[in-house]
Amino acid sequence: MHSLKDTGRDFCLETQKSKDNFFNKNIIALNIARNALRYVIKAYAIKEIWLPYYTCPVVWQSVRKENCKMNFYHTDKSFMPATDFPPDAFILYTNYFGICAKNVKTLAEKYKNLIVDNAQAFYMPKYGIASFNSVRKFFAVPDGSILECDKELEEKIDTAKSYNCCSYLLKDTDTAINYGDEEFYKNELFLNGEPVKYMSNLTRSLISGMNLDSAKQKRLDNFKVLHNALANSNELKFELDLDDVPMVYPYLIKTDGLREYLIKNGIYVETYWNKLSDRYSEGYFQKYLLPLPLEQKYTTADMRRIIETVEHY
Repeated sequence: MHSLKDTGRDFCLETQKSKDNFFNKNIIALNIARNALRYVIKAYAIKEIWLPYYTCPVVWQSVRKENCKMNFYHTDKSFMPATDFPPDAFILYTNYFGICAKNVKTLAEKYKNLIVDNAQAFYMPKYGIASFNSVRKFFAVPDGSILECDKELEEKIDTAKSYNCCSYLLKDTDTAINYGDEEFYKNELFLNGEPVKYMSNLTRSLISGMNLDSAKQKRLDNFKVLHNALANSNELKFELDLDDVPMVYPYLIKTDGLREYLIKNGIYVETYWNKLSDRYSEGYFQKYLLPLPLEQKYTTADMRRIIETVEHY
């Protein structure tokens, strides 16, 4: 709240609140997804947890920060855990690429202490005792994770400040060119050192003014264009569940050099995550799976260019 001496002195960023403000719902808005996991561990006093090998290493770092014992599991070619867990075990499952809603629902019925990492599945509803997403992976905001949890942590939490984490977003927006990589990595290092905090007021304001339904539909439309063209050559065989809204199109094809060819032609595809042994499914994924972009900012013409580049190779 501004003091009287601030009135009429300057301006601040103006945003318009959407009609359906999800901050009114029963959620906990935190600064980053990895800290949402820390929040759950604290709230449930978890001493031991099962984690996938096939996940971002910052997940493991977050668990270590809470002095929680880690057990690891492999995933099979359908992204399901390749092991059975004790019935009372706390299990973190990753909703890979935002296409694993069916797996989430199956696991939630089987295990009562399931925690779902929806960092790649912003729109996925809650299953298990807790689920969390990453706002930054779907929208141009400096921080943000939405946590839905059956228990609330009884300790004081500060609110994050993110105004100093926006330079890469502003630079990319102003130039329409990806000039912000250096600032982006600086921001990542800063966030990695941040404790559990509530989401910044800046991100709350930005996302409250976004058309989330429109972004959702555009992602689904772009996914459909890619899937119609590439499904036959994609080693992954799947159809989307009604709750699936993908972050990327996961294209699995055993072809050396395609990733580099796409990047050379201006189509950036990441490599997920740490290098793993080819003995396991996730090692094969890590080597050959190409997460093709389908963000809501891209048009059907952009999707066709991706398809043409893949087919030309």
